[in-house]
Amino acid sequence: MRIKKGSRVTFHYELRDDKGELLDSTFGGDPVIYIQGEGEIIVGLEELMEGEEAGFEAKVTLPPEKAYGVANKDLIVFAGPENFDDNVEIEVGSTVETEDPDGETIIFRIIEVDEDKVYLDGNHPLADKTLDYKIEVLEVH
Repeated sequence: MRIKKGSRVTFHYELRDDKGELLDSTFGGDPVIYIQGEGEIIVGLEELMEGEEAGFEAKVTLPPEKAYGVANKDLIVFAGPENFDDNVEIEVGSTVETEDPDGETIIFRIIEVDEDKVYLDGNHPLADKTLDYKIEVLEVH
């Protein structure tokens, strides 16, 4: 069966950055299961697997536009430390959640802290990155 919109696809992947550093892998663990055409995985991988069958293997380099997108400078903001709940660790690398006006959850990473400002980045951590994927399609239903 070929992968098309609505197919339930099971696959493994290995993800490396443009320097070859391993960022994530499902090989040796649980594979990813997604529905083709529903936006559940990045667009570059959906496009790569479209029309393929179980057993398909590939390596691909994806630009930011086909992976996690180009960073949006509007998602880099700052707030005063008084704007955070007492249970939030205000340190670089920590994450905080908030809701946008539509009620959607936005996760921000703390990227800088000084005396009176906490700088937050709402972009995906892999935004602006060119990424190398190795994939293996296991099942298509």
